[in-house]
Amino acid sequence: MNKKLLKTGERVVPDEFKSLEEYLSYLRHLKAYQFSQEFLPHNNIILEIGSGEGYGTNLLSETAEKIIGLDKDSPAIEHANQKYGSEKCLFQLFAGDRLPFEDNRFDAVVTFQVIEHIEDDIGFVKEAYRVLKEDGQLLVTTPNRTYRLKPGEKPWNKFHVREYYAEDLERVLKRVFSDVRVWGIRGKEEAQKIEIERIKKGFKSIDPLNLRRLIPLTIKPALATVMRKLTGRKLLTESLEESIKRFDSDDFYIIKDNLENSLDLLGICRK
Repeated sequence: MNKKLLKTGERVVPDEFKSLEEYLSYLRHLKAYQFSQEFLPHNNIILEIGSGEGYGTNLLSETAEKIIGLDKDSPAIEHANQKYGSEKCLFQLFAGDRLPFEDNRFDAVVTFQVIEHIEDDIGFVKEAYRVLKEDGQLLVTTPNRTYRLKPGEKPWNKFHVREYYAEDLERVLKRVFSDVRVWGIRGKEEAQKIEIERIKKGFKSIDPLNLRRLIPLTIKPALATVMRKLTGRKLLTESLEESIKRFDSDDFYIIKDNLENSLDLLGICRK
């Protein structure tokens, strides 16, 4: 029997959504995987760094020859192997700096919502470059700093070493790759508004000292529910199922310009 994976504020777990905001966060992340599935050539050998619950790795496996998902969380790897593991979709525990693969191994590397956690981000990108075959591609997503933080403000998420403006992400990627594009993932009007409101009216409105960084990760989802009550936002209970039906991944889309309006940045690099 597949063990239930503990939900945290840093991990998206499908199917058990407690709020519309959680569901929209999932859809936003799902859009990156759907884009990658369409963008990357089929029958590739792919590496995902930071595979989490594994749903995205599993989606990419549908059109890949083989995909390996790496994650530093042992319960997540166990869960993913039990739920999604197959001959073409494998998950491995990894918590080091040097990827456990030889040079020129993969056609593509994808890493979504990970680089903001990495101290040595340039070293991280160099490792992705090393394991890519000639003409291989790296796809990266990360939260857009523009709508989350004031100029000069440190991330309020204690697990984020830094957050990036579009030009910051491009600069890091171009330290390693010569062919780099930075696009964005944006929400349609209602989805975009809900996400921006979540950030602007969440913990920060009643936590000017940024004490949320001290909150244990495992209790953040429950505490977020309390915060929604305190900030006057509508709490979705019995109406959640109906609210969810109004949205799908098509409520998010890729943009190539006006990146200050994106929710996530999307880096596309070719070796």
